[in-house]
Amino acid sequence: MAFLEIDGLRKRFGSVEILKGIDLDLEKGGFLVLVGPSGCGKSTLLNTIAGLETITEGEIRVDGRKINDLHPSKRDIAMVFQSYALYPNMTVAGNIAFGMEMRGVPAAERQKAIDKVAKV
Repeated sequence: MAFLEIDGLRKRFGSVEILKGIDLDLEKGGFLVLVGPSGCGKSTLLNTIAGLETITEGEIRVDGRKINDLHPSKRDIAMVFQSYALYPNMTVAGNIAFGMEMRGVPAAERQKAIDKVAKV
């Protein structure tokens, strides 16, 4: 079973259909690159997976669990936006650690992750 499964995903904004029956399976630890011209639906697809956009039709599953109706905070999915979406009042380390802090990761573990990323 794939870790991320998308079956027959459709997204309409009014009468305009942006995503037209997307089917996708991605294994855990897999890597996916979306390439296409501006306006083809790349961001819309990512937004539906993250829960920032509702879907019109179809199903999204993570680890076999349907997530269509889950709030974004309950999906445990992170996105990195093309334009920087950093908190200007935080340090670089603070921005890196923010998501882990919100999930209750202990400070020592967060610091290890920050150090690892900074080294890279």
